[in-house]
Amino acid sequence: MKITPQLLNDTAIFITLVVMGTAAIVALLKLADFSKRDKAAFRKAWFRGGMFCVLIYFLLSWRFSLGSPAVVFLLILIVGALLFLRLGPRWEDFRRWIPYVVWVYFWTAALIGWRAGWLGVLFVTLPTVLVFGLGLFVVAGFLLPFPKPEIERRGLPTPPTEGIVIPKFKYEWYDFWALMRYPENKEARKQWFEQQRKALRSLISYTLGTNYAYYVVVDEKIMRRTEGDRTWLTDEERLIKRRDGDPFREFMAGPGIILTGCDHAVAISTGISFKGVRGPGVIFTGMSETPMQVVDLRVQLRAFPVEARTKDGIDINVFTFTPFQIGTGKEVPTLGKGFPYRASDVFKAMHAQQIVHMDPSQMPEDLQKHAWYDLPRVAGQRIMREIISRYTFDDLYAPLELHADPGQDPRSKIGKELQEGLERVLPEWGLQRIGSGISNLMPADERLIDQRIEAWQADWARQITLRRAAGQSRRLHLVEQARAQAQIDIILAISERMEQLRGAGVDAIAGHFIEILQDLAEKATLSRFLPQGTGNVIQSARKQMGTDSTSHTEE
Repeated sequence: MKITPQLLNDTAIFITLVVMGTAAIVALLKLADFSKRDKAAFRKAWFRGGMFCVLIYFLLSWRFSLGSPAVVFLLILIVGALLFLRLGPRWEDFRRWIPYVVWVYFWTAALIGWRAGWLGVLFVTLPTVLVFGLGLFVVAGFLLPFPKPEIERRGLPTPPTEGIVIPKFKYEWYDFWALMRYPENKEARKQWFEQQRKALRSLISYTLGTNYAYYVVVDEKIMRRTEGDRTWLTDEERLIKRRDGDPFREFMAGPGIILTGCDHAVAISTGISFKGVRGPGVIFTGMSETPMQVVDLRVQLRAFPVEARTKDGIDINVFTFTPFQIGTGKEVPTLGKGFPYRASDVFKAMHAQQIVHMDPSQMPEDLQKHAWYDLPRVAGQRIMREIISRYTFDDLYAPLELHADPGQDPRSKIGKELQEGLERVLPEWGLQRIGSGISNLMPADERLIDQRIEAWQADWARQITLRRAAGQSRRLHLVEQARAQAQIDIILAISERMEQLRGAGVDAIAGHFIEILQDLAEKATLSRFLPQGTGNVIQSARKQMGTDSTSHTEE
């Protein structure tokens, strides 16, 4: 058969489709930010396979007149199967049938357009390829929960924010229009484009099975993952792997993904070096990068018992607590954004973590790790032991009445010293103290309280006895003083009256003396100091005075 113009035209269309398919697959991989090696591998495979099909088609059409679309499609299927079975390294989980499906899709669209000639290629095949590529690029962004960038809308309608919000296509279109049109959204447009590229690469690598590991950070109480009364999850328990992946793959390897809430970040490491902290939100990891540790950005509360020894050698138990968080640089949480933190403080916290040998033999199984959220407990125990060692047991249990200022009692002073000690240590570890405090100070041996109570009782009993003796002595002194004063008053009163009655005679003086005794006997304060029977003596004296007076009258 001769080489006809129709055969040359069909061959030219075939070659154009090969070039178009090669350019399309390379453009898609470039848009997804794959490496040059990946693009070169697909470019060579696609172009060589296509040109081989062109050659076979030309020979079949020239020699055997077998250039029908059915023969071409069968040729495409066979060459594609042989081609993509050898593509890439021989991994068990590498899905080679995915590139084969793309190959079949493209050549199906190409053959449909080919039947209409060059116009079919231009208006059928080319739009089909563009719709497929751009559709993947746009749809990939909806598969990951990217935060929406802040954009300038210039009066365009904004989606409602109150009540139940149902996404509508028109608002998405308005946002996309404003994002692409207005120059004020240049940075937001750049951010959106980079997010779409990463999402597209993640979609392609996930489909091929060449992705790195996917993780999600959870924050909920899962009973089978907690121990005892613990209601919070450790860093290892919060990080859950959703999809496995080899972080050292190279061919068509996609990024790993870590999804966190607004209150968590993740420290990334290569196993050799610390790559920094990322998040909150959607985190992408590269080659050899793995999540090292989850960082909770919220305020943490750690409460722990402390066993300390006083200055006089008595063991004391005190319950200590301190709320803290990763350093924020005085930033506060903002609605719609992740919790703030300083990357330098996270770096300090990661490097401040400790590995302690619990046994002098230093066996590996006896190692204990103190994570960053345990550092306040480690520092608090050391500071409290140092503070308690400066007090005696009696100082700690001194009555509050002995302190004029309530803030100067031992418990308040110890709490203040604890705050000052934590303020010195925690910032060096990238931690920010929110507060701290202590409970009541209790001796480790409860019998010591009874012994101290008995000792205090004996001391107070001795003081009570001394005070009672002093009071009794004072009372006796006052009684003797009152008795002496009464005697002096009587003598003075009698002396004054006798001086007045000097010339009145003996009977008048005796009568007056009896009246004085009668007055003293009638006074309650003085009657108890008079001898018993004083009243009878006075009555007898009065009678005698009356008899003597009658006798003198008769005479």
